[in-house]
Amino acid sequence: MSTSLVERLADTGGYAADLDLTEGLAPGEVLAGVELEACRLDGVTLEKGVLRDCVLTDCVLTGCNLSMLDVGGTRFTDCRFVDCKALAVGWALAAVAPLSARPWDFERCRLDLGSFRDADVAGSRFAGCSLVEADLAGADLRRADLTGCDLTGATFAGTDLREAVLTDATGYVVDPAGNRVRGMRVDAAGAAGVLRALGIVVD
Repeated sequence: MSTSLVERLADTGGYAADLDLTEGLAPGEVLAGVELEACRLDGVTLEKGVLRDCVLTDCVLTGCNLSMLDVGGTRFTDCRFVDCKALAVGWALAAVAPLSARPWDFERCRLDLGSFRDADVAGSRFAGCSLVEADLAGADLRRADLTGCDLTGATFAGTDLREAVLTDATGYVVDPAGNRVRGMRVDAAGAAGVLRALGIVVD
């Protein structure tokens, strides 16, 4: 019988560093109060699991299934997510990582239906990610890199997009009257989404 992440870390005293972790969590299983530093999670399934008040620092998660993971109170500092599936995750419930210049670093991840509502994610990177129907209302996305993202149906309302980069991003409609957009970088195709919010039709 395979062990779970909880069992693997049971004898670490709550702290583990520089480990390769492949164990996951069963739906509803709780990993609480654990600190992971410079660990690598490869192909780990955490779907519908619970990370409660954990601290992850300098960790890399590759090809993991994080869909509907509960991250309430958990702090991610300078972590990287690559090719992960993370549907319907309430990222806004994670603890703030005040010392991190890049709160979130996602590359080619599926973040559809996720929520960053009212979250401070300034400077974050979402390179080539899918954020279909994601809730970005009220989020601080200043200087965020959304290059190549699919933002179809994403909610922008009171969102701070100043100096954010949306080059090659698709599917978004951003109303300049209801969001802060000064210095936001878009390409010609993406500009149509801004103009459409103003009632301007681009032929």
